[in-house]
Amino acid sequence: MLELQWQDHFQTRMQTWKALEITALLAVAVVGIDWKVAQPLVTTVASFLLFLVAQAAISIAIRHRKVEVTKFRLITNCEKELGIGDERLVLPKPISWWAIFDLRKSNTSLFIIRALFIIQLFAIGLAILQWFPNLTP
Repeated sequence: MLELQWQDHFQTRMQTWKALEITALLAVAVVGIDWKVAQPLVTTVASFLLFLVAQAAISIAIRHRKVEVTKFRLITNCEKELGIGDERLVLPKPISWWAIFDLRKSNTSLFIIRALFIIQLFAIGLAILQWFPNLTP
């Protein structure tokens, strides 16, 4: 059971990283679309879709953090039963979307969520620049 819980944890973490990876690749694709097509409406729609994908990835990361909390409770209970538990281990705490603004906190989940939020800001900025090109220096 202990091995299964660790495998589930690692699989969940890999999925969270994959969501960030796919979103970042889509951001690069949106830039490519902007350069290739050079149509404000097309870039704006692509930016909006990128924003939505990033929001879905943030939701996935938050949900996966809840799974992580559950998995670590199970793991620590199993380790205690086996007599190999580390009493100094601090269980992860759930996070919310708003936690990205609390810079005192830092963990892998928050790093991923913050990166996704930056991609959202990029998508918004790119869309705005399509309609207000005079904002560029």
